[in-house]
Formats: sequence, structure tokens, C-alpha cells
Amino acid sequence: MKEYIFHGIIEKEGDVYCALCLELDIATESDTLEGAKKNLREAVEGYIESVMKDGEEDEFIPRPAPEEVIKEYELRFKKYLSSFNRGWAFY
Repeated sequence: MKEYIFHGIIEKEGDVYCALCLELDIATESDTLEGAKKNLREAVEGYIESVMKDGEEDEFIPRPAPEEVIKEYELRFKKYLSSFNRGWAFY
């Protein structure tokens, strides 16, 4: 069995925590940070189980998020980091 590493991004939007797995383009949300982590883990596990059951892991893992989504998160992260700017530069 192959071993995979997946990354989750969680951010608060209003009263809701939104979670995204970039490698699989899976998103969930919750009213709490812990709930968002739990929901994302369960969604990723369910997706992987389904894909493996169907024998399609080479075709659907990873299934990356669209490039524009990744770029948007990079820009948000750089903007967030710049709010702490202490003379550092981020590229």
C-alpha cells in the first residue's frame, strides 16, 4: 500500500472554519477549529477508501486543487505574513 501525505488549510471566515485539502481538492467546514479538522480528516479518509475500493488510486490520488485556488491561498498567506512585517521580504 502506498503512503501519502496530505496538507490541510483551515481558515476562519466569519463564524465558520473552512478546511481544504489541496492535494485532493476536498473542502469542509465547521463552527469550530477542531470540528473543521475532524470533518476534513473524515472527508479525506472517505474519499481515499472509496477510490481504493474501486481500484482507481493511480487515477485519482492526488487530485490537486486547480492552480488558481493554490495561487489564491499563496496570496492570502503572503498578505497575512506581511501584516507582521518586520523588514522581512516574502517571495
